[in-house]
Amino acid sequence: MRKTNRRQLLRAATAALTVLAGLCTGPAIAGDYPERPITMLVGYKAGGQTDLVGRAAAKVLSDQLGVPVNVVNKPGGGGILAAHELSKAKPDGYTLLFHANSVINTVPFLMKRVTFKPEDFEYAGMITSYQVGLAAQKNAPYDTLEEFVAWARENPGFSFGSLSPTARMTMEVIARKEGLDVNIVPLKGGGDLLNALLGNQVDLVWSGGIHYKYPDQLKTIVALTTFRHPSAPDVETIDEAGYPLGMDGFTTLILPKGTPREMLERLSTALKAAETDATFAKVVAAANIPIMYKDLDEAAAEVAESYARNKTIFESAGIEPQ
Repeated sequence: MRKTNRRQLLRAATAALTVLAGLCTGPAIAGDYPERPITMLVGYKAGGQTDLVGRAAAKVLSDQLGVPVNVVNKPGGGGILAAHELSKAKPDGYTLLFHANSVINTVPFLMKRVTFKPEDFEYAGMITSYQVGLAAQKNAPYDTLEEFVAWARENPGFSFGSLSPTARMTMEVIARKEGLDVNIVPLKGGGDLLNALLGNQVDLVWSGGIHYKYPDQLKTIVALTTFRHPSAPDVETIDEAGYPLGMDGFTTLILPKGTPREMLERLSTALKAAETDATFAKVVAAANIPIMYKDLDEAAAEVAESYARNKTIFESAGIEPQ
């Protein structure tokens, strides 16, 4: 009987210690996060607009968290490669992706091989927004989309500079609705876009916001976002102009599915500090990228809502993933 009682007591003591260890370990891990360097993936080459903002954000995060935040560029497919790598990473808070939310709310509607959905990731917040719009030369004979459409009817075969399938879709929807004859010119990157527009090779371009760096030479005729651009508050949005095509792009901190909320909250709080960081402000001001912070819950809601909104836009336009 004694031997049996001892064994039972040992088993009970071991079980109790195991439970206590579990109770102590969970909060300690969350409370101590982060304890080592964090890797920030960026889905574009070094030196681009998103990369520069990402590196400035990494500096703020590092200052706030007390550990290095190392930027690793993983270009490929407009962020697809980086997002795929992130999806395979451990949900331990030490690997995150700084990227436009378009890799989740837009790309899946254009490419069959991309099946990302909002619920496939976690979100720690958003910090800046792209001022996407249709841009023209300053001296172009139209200042609004309505005026452009009237001009385009009188100038069939006008040239439109397109950077992406989304850009092509936008103009094709407008042209189809208004009966316009358009020549779509494919462009590669912001430099190509500026050369084509400033060199009179195209009449209008779809710009991610780079045109705002040349306010004396270029202008926005309509914002392709759901909000008016801080850099051109008097210019109406595409929805206000009568075309329900507004889509927003926010730079977002994206993490693997299953990352503990406590870690997401820690990152979200650290990211918020970028709103008032002087160095970060200089970087985004130089690139004409407005700061629009959203916390982790607002970011998750934005991704889900924009995914549903963009799905409707692409389906209404008859766009099928290729």
